Amino acid sequence: PPADDPRLTHVPLYAEPFDAVVPVAHRLAGADEVPLAELAKDPWIGPYPGNPCHDVVVLACESAGFQPRLEHSSDDFRAVVSLAAADAGVALVPRSALHGTDLTGVVVRPVDGVAPTRRVFAAVRRGAEEHPLIRPVLDALGEVARA
Repeated sequence: PPADDPRLTHVPLYAEPFDAVVPVAHRLAGADEVPLAELAKDPWIGPYPGNPCHDVVVLACESAGFQPRLEHSSDDFRAVVSLAAADAGVALVPRSALHGTDLTGVVVRPVDGVAPTRRVFAAVRRGAEEHPLIRPVLDALGEVARA
């Protein structure tokens, strides 16, 4: 359903920035922050169309003035990072997806300026937020998201 579907209530869980992931030999690997516009001519690695993270990446690049040249796609961010480590391109990856990922061969840097962000929420039938079977699930999701 669309985000504004009146039948649903959205319960925010968390928001997180995307970080730039570049090969260690990349010209911007030594930068403190990566200006997205500087990556306009690079090959890109990103999620498949239809994945909400794909939309975040494309919109962030468009806001920086270019269309990313997506040469490789995977919805598995470990694979995205591995491809960047193999010098197959650059990527934007949600920060939480980098936890526990082998970062050998890449440098992770924040994006200069306003970072692309994903917002994660639970959607429940309007009025069901306090149902005794749903409330504990929402509370548990919120607790894990805060951790």
